[in-house]
Amino acid sequence: MYEPIRAKSVHSTMAGTPHDFPHRSREEELDIQLAGHLAALLAVTDELRVAAPSADLDTAAERLAGEVARLRGGRTPARASATTTGREPNAAALHRRAHA
Repeated sequence: MYEPIRAKSVHSTMAGTPHDFPHRSREEELDIQLAGHLAALLAVTDELRVAAPSADLDTAAERLAGEVARLRGGRTPARASATTTGREPNAAALHRRAHA
């Protein structure tokens, strides 16, 4: 399934010296990706809190927000307010979105 890279990367020669652009480690890239997934889950959780208020959802949202902030170096994630208006949210649809 996985075939190792056998040739030198063309990207390193295109950029000139290797110090021309910032490099991130695999761990940093995975942290960025995880923060994005958790932020999406937080957005759905906030919408679900409006549709079906619950202390458990409040706790989960706070924990998610804390993890996203930690992964993003202390930057707090954008949050949906509890007073969001508009169309009536469907709790079952939000659950499906959260699982997706």
